[in-house]
Amino acid sequence: MTHTLQNTEIRTWFERDRMHVELVHADSDATIVEWWDKEVSEAIEDGFLNPSDYHGSAVEYANEIGLK
Repeated sequence: MTHTLQNTEIRTWFERDRMHVELVHADSDATIVEWWDKEVSEAIEDGFLNPSDYHGSAVEYANEIGLK
């Protein structure tokens, strides 16, 4: 299955020193991939997540590594 902006949703949550970015299937709410706290910062630094486009970059990442 190829992930797209239309068949996925991005959920983000930021509060003080806590961060969460999660890509889910739009029809089932099942998690495709998620990052917590330091993982979010590392994914941004490594170029896997783009803070100006979390949704698009998470979809690209999920497709690139073959997540279902």
